[in-house]
Amino acid sequence: MSKSKLSRARRLTTLAAAAACGILLTTGGSATASAAENSPTDNGGGFLAEAQPKEAASVAELAQQRAEEVHARTPANKLCTGTWTHAVSAVTFQRAAGGTLAWGFKLSNTARANLGPTVTVTMPYSYVNGKAINPPYGPHTAISTYNFHGSMKKYQYVGGGSGSIATGNKVTFYWFLKGSKPNSAADRYITCQVPKPGSA
Repeated sequence: MSKSKLSRARRLTTLAAAAACGILLTTGGSATASAAENSPTDNGGGFLAEAQPKEAASVAELAQQRAEEVHARTPANKLCTGTWTHAVSAVTFQRAAGGTLAWGFKLSNTARANLGPTVTVTMPYSYVNGKAINPPYGPHTAISTYNFHGSMKKYQYVGGGSGSIATGNKVTFYWFLKGSKPNSAADRYITCQVPKPGSA
């Protein structure tokens, strides 16, 4: 993918997460540039400086489409193990011996400065092997130094059906962050491959 197309795709990714939360993020000359410009597509996200209220229903379909594009274009060529660093947050994965995939989500110093002392973290979209699932993480509001942790073993597909994660599954987690500073927001996404139980 060309650099310009990749940059555009990343901007649309941020729009998607924002839309899921009922706001439209816009960038302009004075806005903070995306921190993800040089990130691999399986480990991305960014900051935006302006948020304009927008009718959630009018953008929800676009948000889902963009999130699906993020999942489709990102290969599961890295294991969900260790710490994935990024300007928005560090995400640390561990798969328990019993099969549960757990993660810790800690905001970077840059994110805390941009978003403010309190942050609401949601996961509007997540996928297993190309199929949308009900996200395994509900909205959490906490001080910005908090470890926004979660885990998943069993899941439900959007529209019905269920499953359990298995070694080798391709998963995508898509977080949206709304800061306590006025008009502050960010997004973060990771696509990776579920490692064998007991991996850290």
